[in-house]
Amino acid sequence: MKTIPLAAAVLAVLAATSPALAQNGASSSRVSTITVGGQGAIDRNPDQAIVSLTIITNDDNATRATSANNSTYNALVAKLAGLGVPASAIRTTSYGLNYNPHPQQANQQFPQRYGFVVNRGLAVTASRTDQAGAIVDAAVSSGVSNVDGIAFGLHDQRSAYRQAQAAAVADAEAQAHALAAAAHVRIVRVLDISSGSVIGPRPVVFGAERMAMAAAPVPTDVQPSALTVTANVTITYEVAP
Repeated sequence: MKTIPLAAAVLAVLAATSPALAQNGASSSRVSTITVGGQGAIDRNPDQAIVSLTIITNDDNATRATSANNSTYNALVAKLAGLGVPASAIRTTSYGLNYNPHPQQANQQFPQRYGFVVNRGLAVTASRTDQAGAIVDAAVSSGVSNVDGIAFGLHDQRSAYRQAQAAAVADAEAQAHALAAAAHVRIVRVLDISSGSVIGPRPVVFGAERMAMAAAPVPTDVQPSALTVTANVTITYEVAP
């Protein structure tokens, strides 16, 4: 939580309200202020899952390489449809066709794909978190090359952030009143308020190596954790004796 040290804040308020100001008369335009930073955080259970996948195919013939990639993709779409995941929930994040020439002597320690290599990156968004494991199994059985990870998130992140902002404002107000009481002044009004960028929710990501261990024939089960949404605000208050 961002706070201003109590002693420094009290000195700032006392300096702003010192008797030196009285030399300019009661009509002085100088305003005494307190500036505080507040933070608010709320926990929410994720309500969506995004599974990242990669389909890689290769062949010495470009047409056969792309056709094989398309076949795996179509098989995946069909299996996901059986799970109730529509084609609109399957997004292509990258696609590339490159030629990797065959070396004179292949490195058996680090096997690679040669010829025309097609890479297709996909992101499958599930409207229920309990579908994540089934999507992984469907991908594996369709011939997908890599399961790159699962990220859990929120459909309506803005609503959660607004609630975190409200908590941050309440935190700042409580700090301001505590500082004003210590400096023997009172809060008059808010002069300025600014909101920091959203912090979170940070997606819960499970790597491909973890899910490879949980692949079929035992159904994959990936349970999400709660997500924390955090907001920061900075508020300047006018104070008076």
